[in-house]
Amino acid sequence: MLTRRSLLLGAGATLALAACSKSESPTGGATGGPWEFTDDRGVKISRPTRPTAVVAQIQAAAALWDLGLRPVGAFGKATKADGSADILAGNVDLTKLTLFSETWGEFAVEKFAALKPELLVAPIQVPKELWYVSKESVAAIEAIAPTLGIDYVGVPVDKVIDRYAELATALGADLNAEPVVKAKAEFAAASKAVADQAAQQKGLKVLFVSGTPDNLYFGNPDAFSDIALLKQLGVGFVVPKFDPKQPHWETVSWELADKYPADVILYDVRNAAPFTTELAKYPTVGRLPAVKAGQVYAWNPETPTSWAQFAPALRQLTADLAKVRPITG
Repeated sequence: MLTRRSLLLGAGATLALAACSKSESPTGGATGGPWEFTDDRGVKISRPTRPTAVVAQIQAAAALWDLGLRPVGAFGKATKADGSADILAGNVDLTKLTLFSETWGEFAVEKFAALKPELLVAPIQVPKELWYVSKESVAAIEAIAPTLGIDYVGVPVDKVIDRYAELATALGADLNAEPVVKAKAEFAAASKAVADQAAQQKGLKVLFVSGTPDNLYFGNPDAFSDIALLKQLGVGFVVPKFDPKQPHWETVSWELADKYPADVILYDVRNAAPFTTELAKYPTVGRLPAVKAGQVYAWNPETPTSWAQFAPALRQLTADLAKVRPITG
């Protein structure tokens, strides 16, 4: 089911970014002294010394973890119903930190305070709002520790990862560590492979979709951080007609599945059934040329925001695109 969380995760609502947030460098170091960092809301965070007790929303925690930083706590949906780690947790070892407030709209301020945090880090999936931080809790949270936001709003995911790398460095992580250097190189190579493949298939029409029992959703590639990267690399995404106030999707009935001709369909893996195992229930999808040609592939919008996690996803996409051919004319 598409919830507010699942609809927006990994997405942005506009292309606006505060310019100062990208240009101002953090200060402070391991030897002590004041620490400053301007986040993507344009908020300057100041601490008497570099923060060491960091609490992060699980998506941010996964990004920082792969850069060598170890938060003391994480909040947001990190586990499945059976207790195993959710995809959003990435490589985070959930036994090595305190997990709390996994339910959307709830933030346990007392559990946050018990961790004696010096900084809270969270994605920005809606302009100026911290993901999984309820508006009602902001004042109480910021009375305990400052908050820092990393923007995903219309920002290609490579730039989002770079921003996490800047923050991780400011917090003392070693980006020259072998696993980080290797992951960055593999991400660069995988990105180039997508770009090279896309260059060989100019004019190919790719449509990103999701669905619920009642509606089909056509994804706007400029709104999603991950899809924005693919478009930047040259993948030819179809841009649907969306409401500027709700730019992530164009919502239609299943009867309009053929509204946009497409050579390739990338479906939201979180809602795969209408495009895979339950095609019989959605005959308008089954009749699509891309479906008939077998040119329908999974894409996970919840891939954790790190070089290490995205490189395999990009390699798989390259392999999928290498198998397709134009069919829409």
